[in-house]
Amino acid sequence: MTAEALRQLEKVQNLYMSDFRMGRSNERRLTAVFDEGVAGEPEQLLTGNSVIDGLLGGANVIEVRPGSRRFTLRFDEYVSFKITEEIFSRHEDTPAPASLFRENPSAVFLRHVKEWTIYEDYHEDRLHHYCVAALNHVLEVVTTVPPTVQMRILTEDDLRE
Repeated sequence: MTAEALRQLEKVQNLYMSDFRMGRSNERRLTAVFDEGVAGEPEQLLTGNSVIDGLLGGANVIEVRPGSRRFTLRFDEYVSFKITEEIFSRHEDTPAPASLFRENPSAVFLRHVKEWTIYEDYHEDRLHHYCVAALNHVLEVVTTVPPTVQMRILTEDDLRE
């Protein structure tokens, strides 16, 4: 399922981080859950000012619904991670990537980890940088192994929790 789930994740247009867990203190494991946001029908934005309303036009609400896909990413053997509230993240000067999930061998965070940790002094494993750019948070993980990815379809019961 991991390969197909990864292919599906790479095609998603909108994601929300819905859960994040760390392993026990003696484990280097992270689990992050992302839910697909689905765009609704366009609705007119109303501010009370007809000029502004005319400029804004319609907008699509993006929400998690029954039928949305849930992606669970498990990162084993992580070295470092960071979660940034999306509104505070600085966008790079490069064109927007095609996928919200990506590996970035030239990421600033990867360079930071290599420079400011002693991991490479004691281990020969290659470090990888993975990023998931969700609508609410940006997760960056530096790890020695790719994540495992699982996917399932959400039901109404899942959304009641």
